[in-house]
Amino acid sequence: MAGFHPPIKIAEAIREIETDRYLIPAFQREYVWSGKQVERLFDSIMRGYPIGSMLFWKVRSESAGQWKFYSFLRYFREWFHTHNEYKPTKSINEFSAILDGQQRLTSLYLALCGEYHTHIPYRKWENTDDKFKICEFYFNLTANQEPKKDNVEYEFLWLEKAETGSKTIYTDKFGQKWFRCKDIYPREHGKSKALKIQQENPLSPLSNDEFEKLNLFENIIFSENIINFYQEDDPNPEKAVNIFIRINSGGTHLSYSDILFSYAIANWRQKDARKEINELVDFINNSKGFSISKDLVLKAFLYLYHENIKFDIGSFNNGFIENIEQQWDSIKMAFHSVFDLLENFGFNAQTMSSNNAILPVLYYVYHKNLASSIVHGTGQKQTREVIRKYLLRATLFKPFGGSADSVLTATRKVFKKDFDGKVFFDENIDEFPLEGIEKSYRYSNIIDDGFLQDLMLYRKNSPEAFAVLSILYPNLDTKNNFHKDHLHPESRYKEYKKAMKENKKECYDFSMYDALPNLQLLDANENMAKNDKSLEEWVEVECRNKDKSKFLKDHLIPDVDLSLDNFNEFFEARKELLISKLKELI
Repeated sequence: MAGFHPPIKIAEAIREIETDRYLIPAFQREYVWSGKQVERLFDSIMRGYPIGSMLFWKVRSESAGQWKFYSFLRYFREWFHTHNEYKPTKSINEFSAILDGQQRLTSLYLALCGEYHTHIPYRKWENTDDKFKICEFYFNLTANQEPKKDNVEYEFLWLEKAETGSKTIYTDKFGQKWFRCKDIYPREHGKSKALKIQQENPLSPLSNDEFEKLNLFENIIFSENIINFYQEDDPNPEKAVNIFIRINSGGTHLSYSDILFSYAIANWRQKDARKEINELVDFINNSKGFSISKDLVLKAFLYLYHENIKFDIGSFNNGFIENIEQQWDSIKMAFHSVFDLLENFGFNAQTMSSNNAILPVLYYVYHKNLASSIVHGTGQKQTREVIRKYLLRATLFKPFGGSADSVLTATRKVFKKDFDGKVFFDENIDEFPLEGIEKSYRYSNIIDDGFLQDLMLYRKNSPEAFAVLSILYPNLDTKNNFHKDHLHPESRYKEYKKAMKENKKECYDFSMYDALPNLQLLDANENMAKNDKSLEEWVEVECRNKDKSKFLKDHLIPDVDLSLDNFNEFFEARKELLISKLKELI
């Protein structure tokens, strides 16, 4: 019967997770809690604070086959191990699906049974142990130092296995004893964990306070009924989804797009939508170097096939979702092709200013059936050039910065004025409609001197600097490795600063030294050969057997004194040269 059930112990919940009696429905999002949130959760539990009610859905065999369910994470690794594993339920007669409480239950499970892996700053994002801090959950029994976090009474921390050696009792440099929480298991009947530790470590016994703290922890895990939950017994899966949406649409736990995504993937019938979409997003991010989320995939579904581009629960009716599932393989192929194309253009997470700019390209490639030819097909060379121009200009003019849905709706009208989800192009649309798209968001009339002057302020690592340099150096092969290079080397800035001070001249700050007038695009091999040479020396070496005037023109370098002492004049001269060139090209 639906309603609140008697509260249960943490140990009971852990047992249900271990035996797959608690599972996660497909419409739930993945685990997102930070390690600090887990530490604070356990402090709250130890202090007797309520941790909120949970909501379970009792699933019986007749309902289980209509949905996909997932097991809990046994360990969490940033970026690489965040996806729950699919759990077939044919052999499980009855279980509970977690509608609300998944984050808290996963946190309890990881702390008492698993591990938490956090990326080590400045190391490569590779799925190898040496790139991560591999941590287990520990409870500070001694507490003779101030806790590392504010407002903490019982200190719990994720500590590195490399530091603790995975010891049951780890003693830190302050003499504090830390208990590894997963060693609360197995529980021996009639004997407390604290007593067992005392008997096994007579040379380093626990103090009375430490003994009592460990006893309290064990008692809370195994004896206190602190998990309150409401259980819905209605076998109708639609009711479960509606409950899920109702409790989450208030906003703090899940974004609206999270809920829509969950709702959409829950209704796929033949494919595992969560797995398919996660694999696509992970591949684009990990293998292609971009930073997209499932939100972009969800928005793409709407942009490709729905008259309403806005995130709206009413858009995701059964007919729409069924159509998306049927078209998924083709949509996925188009995504791969578009991001291959972007990679060839030199785009990545750092140089792509708005992922929404990708959607008109995806629409054109997908509905024109160009996925197999757009990247390398000789017949698509002109189309590639137009798409590249569109993306670079969109980076500079930022049409998607404000009301993105309004802009996207306007851009799609360029392809099909009256969208009906059946015919996808008006009769006059053959080539990628760059001019029409730009007119739809009305930025083509703002290219004036003030705009171009402002462009010159963009610094090396900005998407805008990449876009400007790509426009200025159109013949550089961005498919292969290329570098954004300082003409006057970055390492010479201190030398420049000193020279300006000695000569009592104005010194441009580093934000100017790092800006577009001192940047160029170079082939990686050419840049490595340039290395740390001064601009004056590099030009001299390169022009020994070359026409200097042509070299300077090709590299957009002004014919002025190129010594570091003359940086200020060089900067202003090159700025004017770049602006003049951009007027021709834009």
